[in-house]
Amino acid sequence: MAVAHAERRTAGAYPNPTISYNYSRQPNAFTDYEGSRAQEISIEQPLLIAGQRGARVEAAEQGIRAARARFDASGNELAADAGVAFIALLTAQEKHAALMASMTELGHLRDIVASRQMSGMASQYDLLRIDVEQAAWHTRSVESEVELVDRQTRLATLLGFPDWRPHGTGKLLPLKNVDTGISGNHDKHPALIAARREEAVARANTEVAYRERFPNVSLTAGRFWTSAPYGANNTIGISIEVPIFETRGGAFDKAKAEEQSASLQRHLAEVEVQADVQRYTALVTQRTAALDHFRQQLEPRLPSLKQMAEDAYRLGKSSIVELLDATRMRYETQLGYLELVSGLAEAQLRLQAARGDFISWLE
Repeated sequence: MAVAHAERRTAGAYPNPTISYNYSRQPNAFTDYEGSRAQEISIEQPLLIAGQRGARVEAAEQGIRAARARFDASGNELAADAGVAFIALLTAQEKHAALMASMTELGHLRDIVASRQMSGMASQYDLLRIDVEQAAWHTRSVESEVELVDRQTRLATLLGFPDWRPHGTGKLLPLKNVDTGISGNHDKHPALIAARREEAVARANTEVAYRERFPNVSLTAGRFWTSAPYGANNTIGISIEVPIFETRGGAFDKAKAEEQSASLQRHLAEVEVQADVQRYTALVTQRTAALDHFRQQLEPRLPSLKQMAEDAYRLGKSSIVELLDATRMRYETQLGYLELVSGLAEAQLRLQAARGDFISWLE
């Protein structure tokens, strides 16, 4: 924004005049004029007769609008990226908590197996099998801790605090009141506004390049006088560039090409925004259905699965493999649930960003 305002100031400036002064001295023989000394002073003022200044000012004004639009578009994207990073942090925290809970439960199961072994109801294999399972889940818990640090660093760096290790508060849940329809006024999306204003800048620059093709014109006024003897005269004149070699044609062609490129970029931005809205709308719909299916079919059965597996093992109706399989299934399902919620919340955020919803409160 500061750069754009500086360019506006430069564009509004008038060309500076040029003042020149010459002093000459003749030998004893007067050859150029009657006098031993002569002085000349003149001032030259370039004239912008083809509307160059107005075109430059308009292009700079369009540049300010485009800079503001780019700022809004980047703010919309940053808000979405920060939201996604926060969701990833919550997901990593809850995954780590779930894996630590699994380690606690495996420790509880090991106590059960050890007591059964002491009473002769379990073999050494059962104890070894659960120790191997504990080691495997311990490795996963360490990996989840590393992932948690990575998510903390990513969010902190995104917000400009690389040495900060944030902790997300609250529970990982889908966003509420997110419209899943594809209708709406996408013309107000900040990326589209930025693309249109970039096109306006390119169009204004083409006008500047067109007006810059006119030859330079300068008005000159001066005074010439001699000494010993004294003589003086005043001069006024005009100078105009003769555009024989068409030196500014390349700049005009470049501006026209950049205008065409900006037009194509604007068209591409319109297509991308529409495609993003449709894509994230479909993702939200599909992931909402998957989460609803999980809550209806799997979530109610998980608590009873734990108790039934332990009871069956205590009564000798199942083996240690089946007990561990049931335990592993519950925690794998829980981790899968976290992935479902995280994926849905991320898709909802991306859908809002694709619609440009975040720009309203960024302003």
